[in-house]
Amino acid sequence: MKLRKLLSILTFVASMSVAAQDGIVDVAIFSLNDFHGGFVQNPAQDIPGAASVLQTLDSLKSVYPHNIVVSAGDNFGGSYFYTATKGQLLPVFFNEAGIRISAVGNHEFDDGLDELSKKWKDDPIRPNGWDIKYICSNVYDAKGNIPSCMQPFTVEEISVSPTKKVKVAFVGMLASSAKTQISARRIVGMTFRGDYTKVLDSLKALPEYKKVDEADLRFFFFHIGANQKKGSPVWYDKNEEELYKLNNQEYHGFIAGHSHDPVCGYINDSHKPVVQGWWHGMYICMLKCRVDTMAMKVLSVEPEIVRVPLRQRSELTPHALRMQQQVDSLLQCTKTLGGVPIGTQVAYCSKSMPHDRNNKYRITEVGTLVCESYAYAYRKAKGNSLPVIGVSHFGSARGGFVKGNVSVLDVGEVLPFQNNMCAFLIDGKKLRELVEFGYHNERFGWMQYSGLRVVLNADGHVKKMYYVNPDGSQKRVKNKKKYIIVCDSFMSGGGDDYDKKFFPEEGRIDVELPAATDCLIQYLQHRKTF
Repeated sequence: MKLRKLLSILTFVASMSVAAQDGIVDVAIFSLNDFHGGFVQNPAQDIPGAASVLQTLDSLKSVYPHNIVVSAGDNFGGSYFYTATKGQLLPVFFNEAGIRISAVGNHEFDDGLDELSKKWKDDPIRPNGWDIKYICSNVYDAKGNIPSCMQPFTVEEISVSPTKKVKVAFVGMLASSAKTQISARRIVGMTFRGDYTKVLDSLKALPEYKKVDEADLRFFFFHIGANQKKGSPVWYDKNEEELYKLNNQEYHGFIAGHSHDPVCGYINDSHKPVVQGWWHGMYICMLKCRVDTMAMKVLSVEPEIVRVPLRQRSELTPHALRMQQQVDSLLQCTKTLGGVPIGTQVAYCSKSMPHDRNNKYRITEVGTLVCESYAYAYRKAKGNSLPVIGVSHFGSARGGFVKGNVSVLDVGEVLPFQNNMCAFLIDGKKLRELVEFGYHNERFGWMQYSGLRVVLNADGHVKKMYYVNPDGSQKRVKNKKKYIIVCDSFMSGGGDDYDKKFFPEEGRIDVELPAATDCLIQYLQHRKTF
């Protein structure tokens, strides 16, 4: 047995020596996607935390020393820790991970285009020399130009020997449907093109595209989603027909993001490798490229995704532990917009309450709780003169609660977006139309609500609606009667395909409400146990 093992090792070493002599090397393209500022480990949601991601990446780099690390977009947004700490750790984490190139996701527009262009410039702990390139070719500003903070493609070099470098090209695009997932006021006049093949054709006409042609490796770098169905990758995009047309032989594969689904395999008629991790750093993606550096020829490209484990503090390497210490420091000293330390306990959860964003055609307990908090905030500010109904888009809640003590941070990670709140006075007919649409929002999932009992007919359409008073009594919703709906500004601004007609400006109520997350924090503090 020992002899066999020794022979195996010697054979492996010999093969590696031959490969080295022949100039054949493995070049690894590592990618994260949809990190969403997932710095804090959360075992209930399988979120490993930034320290574990960094340690896993370090391990992979030790196996594949010729590498580059990129992010496929949505680097922030969706994390209350990120929002509360103003994102100051992201440059530190990305610098330690070696990430200096990113696709553009919908959350990159959370604070608007101008803010994206100067993001982290004034971060007090931004590492010296660190910066990030945003790569996107199908988004245009109001003047019809690619925004100045972005570029359509980039070509990077990876040293594989003292004298040789492999050139790697990344051509970026963002899902055209992302426009409906961005607050409308942040992207006034902007265009998100879905004719991806024509966008690529226009890029090829640019003189600068010669650098892409001359690269040794070329990848489509997308914040456009894919899914895994029956063991095979498929595109998940309203313009998926365009994506299936991308069979360009000169490209070696796809790096994807956006749809929050682990994907690994081959796609399109050209059988190109595609990788996409889950989200919050749960997976690190890899495209392992075998390159003959003598002939500068790509021999193969293989996709792989690596699950990041949940590590105890004692299991962290010194490099990863330094990152964990910085996370811990911010947890101790950061406060909410309302002045509450984010580690403060606010309530007790008497049972686990899941909210699976992939199971989105239903009303969840968490969704109802969020909507109750909106209605509670309004009543606290204005009283109970009229029926008050909280409504929310399904994706506002990013997870659920587990049984036990609940801290401000726990609440924030469930409802991370500090969106402004607003209220509207509408009649029962308009309310019925909103609820009807909410039950048939095929792309983004069912609308969540509180203060209503809805009866559907056999075809899934609204048959009857009853307003449920805080005391539990019910009254039939009538077309001409007035009702107050409370929601966040993302939803009322047209987000997730909700038409602005449901939220008429003439019905807007002048009321000062806490931001969305603080609504939920204050409501749970009021309830104490839920």
